[in-house]
This record gives sequence, C-alpha cells and structure tokens, in this order.
Amino acid sequence: MYDALLGYIGCTKALQTWFHAAHHVTKGVGFAGDHVNLYGEIYNGVLEDFDKLVEKAIIIADTESVACPIMLTEIAIKVLKKYNSPAGQGADVIAALGLQFIRDHIDNLTELYKILDSYNLLTLGMDDYLASAANKYEGYVYLLTQRVKRGI
Repeated sequence: MYDALLGYIGCTKALQTWFHAAHHVTKGVGFAGDHVNLYGEIYNGVLEDFDKLVEKAIIIADTESVACPIMLTEIAIKVLKKYNSPAGQGADVIAALGLQFIRDHIDNLTELYKILDSYNLLTLGMDDYLASAANKYEGYVYLLTQRVKRGI
C-alpha cells in the first residue's frame, strides 16, 4: 500500500512537471489558448491536487516520508522518462503526448483507489479527493482530446 501511495504521489509530481513544461514550450497558432487555458490550467490544477494528496497521504500512511522531496523527485524522474518531453515538439504532438499521460494517470489513480479500499484505508476524505481528482482529470482528457482533433 505504501509503495502504491508513494508511486502515485511521484506520478502526480511528474504530471505537474510535464504540463508545466508544456505550458512553457507550446507554440503556433493556438499558442495563447494552449499556454494559458489548457496547459496553464492543467499544471496549476495538478499542483493543487498534489498538495492535497500529500497531506492526506501523510495521515493515511502515518509517516511524513511520503512527502520526502528526494524520494518523490526520484519517482517523478522515472515516470517522466516513460514519456517524450514536450520540449522540441510541435503543438499537436505536445497535446497528444499530454493526453496519453493524463489517461495513464487516471489509470494509476484508479489502481490506487482499489488498493486503498482493499486495505480499508479509503477514508471518506481520501475517497472524496480521489473521486474529485478523477473528475478533474477526465475534464482534462476532454480538453486535450478536443485539442488533438483536427477539423474536417
């Protein structure tokens, strides 16, 4: 359970880092919208979630080690290496890569939910947090899916 929780926190840190970079390097015709309304919204939303997640994880895991910046950064680096960097990519590729990352993150969230539930550690607050995060991330999937589509 501890490893799954720590892994998800590290993955959330990686997600925030990746989308913050996408915010910095987006370009092209849709720059203004992508920069602020898409990637800016996503990385700020994930950062907010990261903060809530770590606070809840400290209580559930009964240890502050889940907030260790060294461990979380090491996990985040491993996660980030699974995805192409947004740097040097075209706007459409950045959106497609981000869409896959968000979808994978939702899968990780779902797995963490099941694990916490199986250990009877899914508190009402954590249940609410994970459901709310899933709802938010599904909204990001919608935005990125619409961004990736090409008009006919």
